[in-house]
Amino acid sequence: MKMKQMKQMKQWLMVAAVIALCGAMTGCKGNAQRPVNGTFESPIGKGTAPEAVLDATKKMAVTDERLETVMEDKANGVAVYSLLNCSDEVSSEGYGMLIAKGDVPTAMPQIRHGRMPRARYDAATGDLWIVGSDIDGTGVNVERPYLLRFDADGHADIVREIDPYDIQQVLCKVLSYSINGQEIIFYAEGKELARATNTMEDMGGFMDDAIYIGEQIAYGIEGPLTVQVTPGVNFVVGKILHYDDMPTISATVTLDEKGGITLSDFKAEP
Repeated sequence: MKMKQMKQMKQWLMVAAVIALCGAMTGCKGNAQRPVNGTFESPIGKGTAPEAVLDATKKMAVTDERLETVMEDKANGVAVYSLLNCSDEVSSEGYGMLIAKGDVPTAMPQIRHGRMPRARYDAATGDLWIVGSDIDGTGVNVERPYLLRFDADGHADIVREIDPYDIQQVLCKVLSYSINGQEIIFYAEGKELARATNTMEDMGGFMDDAIYIGEQIAYGIEGPLTVQVTPGVNFVVGKILHYDDMPTISATVTLDEKGGITLSDFKAEP
């Protein structure tokens, strides 16, 4: 065999070895774990309540017909109400809540309650959790939890809230995915969590940055605070996220005194 042919043979053998190694490993392109991407590029912020909401909540009582009951804990004398409208002609634009402890009301015009606010009072800790919606619409639901506590006089104060951007950034650090053909594998802290098979056709295939989170963020307050996020798929036909076939990933949220957020106990549901 000529020297040139031997050299070519060695090169082909080296290429074959690399291909075989890639086939045995999940770290090669296509199967490599990639961090999920976030849709929010910066914090949403607290927002500013419309002037009409500020005026409506100045001297508001729990008997006001413009209020809707969100939660009423009669045993502990705590109730939460949302402002549906400022008048027959003026919308509240999703802003404004009233918190009552006994006969002491506290107006919270800056809370964005959205369409489906929820609340729970924990008498053992004195924590009042309220979940409002920063963004809601077709295919989009972005919630924000508020932690409130009462002072000695019964007035409520917001002591903590989670901007959607902040929870998104924490999730982006711990959630990842890989793609094998049409199958998407999701991981939490490097451990496999769920698998989903894409059934969308005629979308031109996945983008390089295929998985995003941010448009679907919800919270559970029935027990310990939990966050639920549904990833969206980005195809080459355009940056419009699709949620068909995607799992919902949840985790327990722990807040520390320094403002940090820790996630644990990851789960996934189809």
